[in-house]
Amino acid sequence: MTKAEKAILDARTPEGYIEASLRAKIAPATKARLARLWMAHTGFSREDILHARNRHPYWKSKKMEGSAERTRVRLTIHDYSSGTNLVWNTDRVGRFLELNGKDKAGRYQHRDWEVAEAFGASIPSIQYMRRKYRRAVEMLGPRVSKTKLVEYLTFAESVLVRGAGAVENLRALRGKPNAKLSGTSRLSASPKTKKRS
Repeated sequence: MTKAEKAILDARTPEGYIEASLRAKIAPATKARLARLWMAHTGFSREDILHARNRHPYWKSKKMEGSAERTRVRLTIHDYSSGTNLVWNTDRVGRFLELNGKDKAGRYQHRDWEVAEAFGASIPSIQYMRRKYRRAVEMLGPRVSKTKLVEYLTFAESVLVRGAGAVENLRALRGKPNAKLSGTSRLSASPKTKKRS
């Protein structure tokens, strides 16, 4: 057994295992065999190794390589907007809330691209709505009524950022005839300028 192989097997933690494995200049098949031996000897699992690997600076930087290009491709593939602007009226917002639920682990039940496809929108438009949703729930609390939440989500993100007072001021203006509103939500589903109501 080489010194590098022994260093891998002598590692006491998943983090130590990753460090030793990175330093070792041995074949992938040998590393795979050593991984099985190390797990059997230490009681750590494959998940423990993957967790340590994902936190290691070397593998973090490797993961980031090409991420901008992958993101660009993903946004292009899942742009269902056909170049139109999507107006988030109360009906659409209500439907958005139905599709925005999370499971017990706190993960979205529907991915952003799935919701985008349902609305004929883009991924950034759904991410925008999810940001507004989080901000509105922070302001109103988790037990807010659906009706009030829907109304808040029809306001632009810039209004929600200014807080509940700004939203309430605009709510009051909505009830007045001929009032000029500057904070309602009309979200571009893509950079193009066609409008879809």
